[in-house]
Amino acid sequence: MDNVLKSQMLSGVHIKESKLLPKTLFTKLLNIQYPIIQAPMSPLTTPELVANVSNAGGLGSIAAARMNRQQLKAEIDKVRLLTSKPFAINLFIPPSTPDTCTQDDVRAVKEVLNRILTRMNVTSIDMNKLKLINPPVNLYDEQIDVILQERISVLSFTFGYPSSDIISKCKKLRIKLVGTATTPRECLRLTEIGCDAICLQGSEAGGHRGSFLTKDKDTIEQSSIGLASLLSQCAQQSPPVPLIAAGGIMDAHGLISCLVLGASAIQMGTKFLTSDESTLIPSAHKQLLLDPSKIETTVLTRIYTGKPARGIYTQLIDEFKTMDPKHILPWNIQSQLALEISRYAAKHHQLDFMQLWAGQNYSKCEKKPAKQIVEDIIQEANKILNGN
Repeated sequence: MDNVLKSQMLSGVHIKESKLLPKTLFTKLLNIQYPIIQAPMSPLTTPELVANVSNAGGLGSIAAARMNRQQLKAEIDKVRLLTSKPFAINLFIPPSTPDTCTQDDVRAVKEVLNRILTRMNVTSIDMNKLKLINPPVNLYDEQIDVILQERISVLSFTFGYPSSDIISKCKKLRIKLVGTATTPRECLRLTEIGCDAICLQGSEAGGHRGSFLTKDKDTIEQSSIGLASLLSQCAQQSPPVPLIAAGGIMDAHGLISCLVLGASAIQMGTKFLTSDESTLIPSAHKQLLLDPSKIETTVLTRIYTGKPARGIYTQLIDEFKTMDPKHILPWNIQSQLALEISRYAAKHHQLDFMQLWAGQNYSKCEKKPAKQIVEDIIQEANKILNGN
């Protein structure tokens, strides 16, 4: 954390500017007003959400992981029609050596999913007849081409980091690079390869874990570090780069706590899932996040996509308890199979079988415009800093 900012917070110095927190390393890096980032949430992020967070003084993020060249270019154009402010594009880094699986693994997963379909009284889906499709190998290359051509302000990435050639090209175009780390070792690696900022994802965060130095089957056990511990450890590393805190942050208290621990910004995903601009999330999922009488436990699980991800505990997760976890399939295979059920469940409002992504602190979700979410947090933070 900047020394001036830390001393102000710890001493309770009155900040005269009622609408502005002191600048941090991250806000200075991008010349933005507030240290608040809207997390990329594929496929739930809309151009309106991205633009309105940026217009409010934060940093919006396009979740481009599943977009082809034409889709990404169209998304960028839509956002640029709505804002002239900086925004980020987030990509998934493809694995250098994809995990493998056996036919026994596929059969075991399909057996569980077919049993679930029976419980759901679904006859229109037959897992045994489902054809698995390999994702286009050039999708990531297409995405990078668009980002370079469009000279995007920020490229953020998850599940690893780009090649040295891509990093060099981004640096020449002054595209800022933001990596995702879930351990101090990953943070150090991202510092070494030249990241301009690093998003530290605590285990409280909803959605996928961004781990890349552990295998997916080992990540939950080996890389589930809480945000406070992760921040404290990584803030001591040198050379210092702006650190972004992510995981369970929903309000001004979370913002201030993270800044005191060494962050230069926070990233929120779950908080924006219930914003007015969040129109791609299934209505049943959104209603659940907004209903304090139905708060459920969140868990880290691999059953939806093969990669560890945090969501609300459901019957779908429970059904997989009967299967040995060693049979869970690699990323693109498991996700294709489980997604068939989740899509059907979302369409028919069957919450127990949907993918209900959420961070641990989701009970603090609110239905508000994205701009108001950002402004309310900043105003409340200033009140706290002023002793009000």
